[in-house]
Amino acid sequence: MKYLAFFINLFIFANCYGQLSAKLPPIPLSYRTKTKINSLFKGSDKKTSPGYAIGIINGSHVLYTKGYGSANLDYNIPISANSSFDIASVSKQFTAACITLLILDGKLTLETPVSNFVPELLKYKDTIRVKHLIYNTSGIIDYFKLPRPDGRSWITFNYFDIDYCIKTSLSKDTLAFKPGNKWDYCNVNYMLLTKIVEKVSGQSFGEFSKKRLFEPLGMTNTLINDDITAVIKNRVTPYNIRNKEMVNAYRKEGINVKTEGDWIQHPRNSPHYGGSGVVTTINDLMKWSENFFTKKFGGNSFYNLMHKTLKFNHDKDNQAFGLYFGKYKNRTYVAWDGGDFGVSSQLIRFPDKHIAIAVLSNIGSGEAYKKAEQIADVLIADGKL
Repeated sequence: MKYLAFFINLFIFANCYGQLSAKLPPIPLSYRTKTKINSLFKGSDKKTSPGYAIGIINGSHVLYTKGYGSANLDYNIPISANSSFDIASVSKQFTAACITLLILDGKLTLETPVSNFVPELLKYKDTIRVKHLIYNTSGIIDYFKLPRPDGRSWITFNYFDIDYCIKTSLSKDTLAFKPGNKWDYCNVNYMLLTKIVEKVSGQSFGEFSKKRLFEPLGMTNTLINDDITAVIKNRVTPYNIRNKEMVNAYRKEGINVKTEGDWIQHPRNSPHYGGSGVVTTINDLMKWSENFFTKKFGGNSFYNLMHKTLKFNHDKDNQAFGLYFGKYKNRTYVAWDGGDFGVSSQLIRFPDKHIAIAVLSNIGSGEAYKKAEQIADVLIADGKL
């Protein structure tokens, strides 16, 4: 009987310990690991340079956030985890998330013709469906590949909005290919998705995303930058390196840039969104990433649809809803990266390890995706990933 009681108590202890350990936070990053991560940003951690903000989360636990360099060189304002960045094409997953919510509401399907909401598409003999926009296989030619109707450059110094981009792309009477026959990265696909959201919901895309997505997730410093005159708290200023190559590139676009100085300041004067246009912080991206581990918002239905891949009549089959699947050193990841004049961004998540890494930069050549990979290398060496 004493042996039986011993084994029962041992079983109870082991079971309780297992439950307790499952709730314990992960072991924090060591000082040595943090030092190695910080060394990746040497040279961009000065107040005289633009730089980066990073965040690393493990499940529900933020392991590390840090800012390097200045958010604004006029005033030497330091970058922090609460600095607001334009995240360029990383925005696509948030546009896709709004479509996900409408599908889960039963108001859309992936097979719904887009012409139900955008009648201009009726002129094409082949039907473009919601799935063709989501998965970048619509055949629509992206706006910047076409001449701008007013003859100006598409550089974001020159004002243009989402309607102008869509009108330019849809001015073509034929598609580049039959929907589903080819994968072709196209920002207008995601701009059209915002039009669907507005028609179905009766709200502006900015308002819908705020009420249905950002606020429920506690992302209080995230918004759709659909008004260039808006004041955005803690917004960083974008910069490009002022070298000969970059100066010549600006001059080619009709911008008279001088050669003196280290940095070219590049304010965003064109409020296009859907394919881009989200302004957010590292702290908010940690909340977004956390939800893919906890599934508190949206549950499995939201998670599964956001990660749904489809097979079309082409070889590209690793894209999901504004996300793509890949492998990094034999580890499966889900990610999307972004870049534009003066900004670079990457949000990469390793679902099997419940690790996500966000890197945002106000340097156009910041190559945030490379920095994220380098951080992943440090975590791998540290046994975290």
